Amino acid sequence: MKGTNTMNDSKEYCPYCNINLQGEPIPKESQKFYGATHFTRKIGITSVNIDSIRKWQCPDCNKEWDRKRKH
Repeated sequence: MKGTNTMNDSKEYCPYCNINLQGEPIPKESQKFYGATHFTRKIGITSVNIDSIRKWQCPDCNKEWDRKRKH
């Protein structure tokens, strides 16, 4: 649909302390590659065994949650 912004605004909140995890804006010319308008503040915790992010961590309260958890 022409003129419609379908980009994800990346707004999400920590499931524990409810702080906004939306980070700095992504430069306009790079947003299409990320599929979002903002970076995230979440910290990705990886696993060497599965070579991917398995948990997220809040940079404010330091609590962790499963990557697949729905908020």
